[in-house]
Amino acid sequence: MRFLMGIGMLLLILVRGCALWVMFPFAFVAWLLVHSWAQKASVRQALCWYHAHLLVLLLNGPFRPFFAADERPHFRDVPKMSAVEMHKIRLIGMDVVSLAG
Repeated sequence: MRFLMGIGMLLLILVRGCALWVMFPFAFVAWLLVHSWAQKASVRQALCWYHAHLLVLLLNGPFRPFFAADERPHFRDVPKMSAVEMHKIRLIGMDVVSLAG
């Protein structure tokens, strides 16, 4: 079971990495056109919200057999975007500067 979960995690990381190339430009444009004024969310909150939902989509969709039901997250509402807890991205001990500054 642990081996199957390890394979699932590796595949999840690979697919997520490729999907982020499409998701980040889309999320930025969506924030620019809608979320900046409708939800009063920062660009960093919007990117974190879209990233979290990408993971939820992948974990509850094609990677469902690899992970137990209690480990899979649930979707959040769009109006709660401005309340999303933001996370920092770290590369080898250095903080990556976000677009929000």
